[in-house]
Amino acid sequence: MGLRLAVISFTKAGCGICRKLVKGFTEQGEDCRGYVQKKFLNEVQEEPGICAVEQSVGEWTAERFAALDGLIYIGAAGIAVRAIAPCLKDKLTDPAVVVLDEQGNYAVSLLSGHVGGANLLARRAAQITGAVPVITTASDVQGKTAPDVWAKERGLVLSDRRLAAEVAAALVNGEVVGFYSDYPLTELVPADYARGQLCAHNVWLTVRVCPEPDSTMSMFLPEQAAILRMIPKTLTVGIGCRRGTERAVLECAVREAFVKHNLDLRGIEQAASIDLKREEAGLLALVQDWQLPFLTYSAEELSEEAGSQAESEFVRSVTGVGNVCERAALLGAGPGGKLLAGKEIYQGVTVAVAEKPWKIGAKKDDRG
Repeated sequence: MGLRLAVISFTKAGCGICRKLVKGFTEQGEDCRGYVQKKFLNEVQEEPGICAVEQSVGEWTAERFAALDGLIYIGAAGIAVRAIAPCLKDKLTDPAVVVLDEQGNYAVSLLSGHVGGANLLARRAAQITGAVPVITTASDVQGKTAPDVWAKERGLVLSDRRLAAEVAAALVNGEVVGFYSDYPLTELVPADYARGQLCAHNVWLTVRVCPEPDSTMSMFLPEQAAILRMIPKTLTVGIGCRRGTERAVLECAVREAFVKHNLDLRGIEQAASIDLKREEAGLLALVQDWQLPFLTYSAEELSEEAGSQAESEFVRSVTGVGNVCERAALLGAGPGGKLLAGKEIYQGVTVAVAEKPWKIGAKKDDRG
């Protein structure tokens, strides 16, 4: 799915740049719409994807700011700044904002350069129009690899936004940042990071919440050192329950299992159970609230899955298989998956967690 972009031109001279951007981004597979003042519409010669706007720039911005991936303004940067100011919320949720002058000389990354992708969007806009991209974020200027950028490109969740900013600042200030991974690496660690070295600031790729007591990290971590975790979505949570179990009870069961086994809920990719629970109201409410895919398997499919240890004759008599949660979790994890949390029981709910094989590999598509 392409990026959702909108381009607005403040002036007659900027209409040509607007036309170039809409055409260029559309050809690259993005959902890009252009807007010009009604009196200038003839300047774009009824170009597909461009329409007239009669609102003020501020009203236009307010309608689109939270709904789109990127906004591109053609005109004075000050107008764009005043338009977006009332809409600003958070660097991890605000869209990319780029400004080009009406002659197409410069493409300025104005807002959400890293996580929002404005730096990349500015570079792409510059390629389309022949402009010079203007990037001001310190890590980019120095050629450093900011942790939020590295994580986003690989679909990783940052454990702490404040700490991510601290790590980025440490890199900019010339510090070496330690790098640890629970997973095989198929790419080189960025030059600014020291693999296997514990430093004042560290990055750890893991689904764990904290280092195990007997781990190298726990034993040799410097006093007051900080660990920024990057969490891959690799976990399938298998769930079994009685009919009519309430959503709140199911959530408590999952949370308890994750706490007990030192796992981060943000690593959940999907939930799984037996097909008898396909319409279970509490389960459906939980996966909907957590925005998780919900996989279900037949008793025959579950019975064929090896690796389950905890069998129940009662569960077998009801469902046709002696263990639902572990087998469902392992099936969801796929070939090579392994149990990180065996069957846990909480108020009649059974929970298990399996992880799929995973590697730190190629970046996600640069276009998002």
